[in-house]
Parts: sequence; C-alpha cells; structure tokens
Amino acid sequence: MSKTAVRRVLSKSFWAVIGLVIAVSLFKLAFTGSTQNADGAPLTPTGEIPPEEVVAEKGTITNSLTIDGTIVIDKPVSATSSVTGVLAHRFAETGAKVDKGDKLFQVRAEEEPAEAAAPVEEPVDEPGSVDDARGDGDRDDAPTEPAPPKPVYHWYTIVAPATGIVGNYAVDMLGEVAEDGVVVSIRPTTFHAVGAISPLDRYRLAGNPEQATVTIEGGPKPFACTDLRIGDAATETITGDAPEGEMMEGEPSGEGESGTGARISCLVPPKVTVFDGLTMSMAIDAGKSDGDVVTVPVTAVTGLVGEGSVWVVGEDGAPTEQPVKLGVTDGKLVEVTSGLKAGDSVLRYVPGSKDSSGGKGDETSGEMPEGEM
Repeated sequence: MSKTAVRRVLSKSFWAVIGLVIAVSLFKLAFTGSTQNADGAPLTPTGEIPPEEVVAEKGTITNSLTIDGTIVIDKPVSATSSVTGVLAHRFAETGAKVDKGDKLFQVRAEEEPAEAAAPVEEPVDEPGSVDDARGDGDRDDAPTEPAPPKPVYHWYTIVAPATGIVGNYAVDMLGEVAEDGVVVSIRPTTFHAVGAISPLDRYRLAGNPEQATVTIEGGPKPFACTDLRIGDAATETITGDAPEGEMMEGEPSGEGESGTGARISCLVPPKVTVFDGLTMSMAIDAGKSDGDVVTVPVTAVTGLVGEGSVWVVGEDGAPTEQPVKLGVTDGKLVEVTSGLKAGDSVLRYVPGSKDSSGGKGDETSGEMPEGEM
C-alpha cells in the first residue's frame, strides 16, 4: 500500500474518532448534565436566582412632572345674606360684571325696639286745691298710654364673593331673606387647568412649586399657570357650590384622596383665551439636583422622602442594609446625599419587593414600585 493511501486511512480514522467523542459528550450533557462547576466542586441545585446588583453612579436629576388634564371653568359662587331681613337694595343687577369685594346688595333687618317706659300717672290734686277753685274738676285722672315704639332698622351690605357675572336674584325687592340664605350667585369667568396626580407623585412635589407650564395642542402658545394647588385645596377651588358628588363638565374622573389620585389645579391667566373642556398637559418643574450627585434607581431604596435605606453588597457578596439620606427624585432615579458613594454596589431591588426575586422591573416606566415608600 502506498504512503498516500495510508495517510488517507489514518486521516479518516482520526476524524471518525473525534466525531465519536463529540457525539458521546453531547449525549452525556443532554441526558445527565454537568455535576461540577468550573472549579471542580459539585453543583447543588438551589432553585434561586442571584439578586441583581447595580452600581451607584454620578449624575444630574431633573424633577420634572407632566400631568394630563382638562381646562375647567370655575363653578358659580353663592352670595348669601348674613342676617334675616328683606332685600332692600341692589347695587349690581343681573348680568353685571363685578370684581371680588364689590357691593352686591343690601339687606334691611328689623331689630327688637327697647322696652317701652312704664305709664306715668298724673298727680292727683287734693280737694279744694287751686285747680278746683278754677273749676278744673272734670280732668281725667287715668294714666296716659305711651306711644308705640318705632321699629329699629339696620342695613347690611353684602359684597361679591368672587369676580364674575351676576346671576339671577332668588329674591324680589323687599322679599324676605334668611340668614345664610342664597340671594344670588356669581358666575366666574376664570378657568383652571385640572388634572389627577398619583399619591406617590405627590412626594415629588414636596417642595410646593407655585406654577406649571400648560400646553394645549392647537391652542395658544404654552403659558405659565399660577396658584398651583393639590388635593383638597384644588378641589375647593374648582367645585364652588356644585352639589356634593356632582361631576364637573370636563373634569377628569379621578377618585379623590382615597382613590387612585388627587386633583391638582392651577389658575389660567385672564388674558389667555381658553374654553371649558379643552384637553391640556401640565408640566411642573419641581427641582433639580445641584450638579453631579450620587444616584441609584428608586427600586433600590426603601423610604423615598428625606431618609431611607439601601442594601450594599460587600466583597463577600452579602448585602447589608445601609441608612442613607435622600434628595431629589425624578421617579426613576433618586439622589443620595449621604451614606453612599459613587462606585458602591447595591441591590437593584429592595429585599422582599415584588421584583427582588430576580424578575426584571420596569426601570423606564417612571413609576415607583409598590411598597417602597
């Protein structure tokens, strides 16, 4: 046999052996698996996924919150009488425009007169007196009746409780009005931008910003909306005298303090032309970190207002709870002002949270996880 033929036989045999070894190895891995790690130590199945870590980094946080909502015209405000009496005068008739504090109407109240003085008896002349001598003996000696007391009136002026248009009076002139009774209502010509804010986002506005920037698609250019109010203060501003539980036209259907969120509102400037029911977006600048600061995801912190805790991963891989002080948050990242330095490794999710078992949280959603306050 020639040398060339020998080489061919050896080559085919070599590759056949290599293929057989690979096939056996694949079969073993497929049906038995590996029982050792890279160091040769036996592997023990635990059923647990190692917790995910994240490194604290330097960055800048801008706390800007955008809320969708509606332009709402303010509800009528009632002008009531402070006393019981009659409507004596109208300073402003129906349809007139008044400013807050202008005179609206006047109520005349009658008060109880002072008690009448007791009747005064004329002195009785003795017989043979000078009057008798004058022949004045037929005088009526009965006591004289006092004149009935004159009524005492006081006038009370009621001023406009708000700026707007005077509505229809509920009482005619000289008609009776009761104390705290509604005499007329003022229809405001002012508008508010109203939206719903989640309870967690209210923490982001703890600095009490005073205004927002409102944008109406297809409307006027974005404008500053002042007198920013949240919660009960916002509700009182826009509901006026609407019956309890009545939904305002164009008002978002937030569930209030005990529901999914609370109202947030701001006053539209009088010079801006808007209409009831327009949809809008409200951008609120609630603060910015001062330069590069240490930041971690909000999912890594428990207690996101003022003080909290993170779980620092040590060299041995064991996490240790570390108290920290917190600053500005944008809903995704939170500033750590003390207790942590850039480069420290911490658990991405607080132990015991719904994502701490190794599941991927939605880091870009801008929402704080439940139970992390």
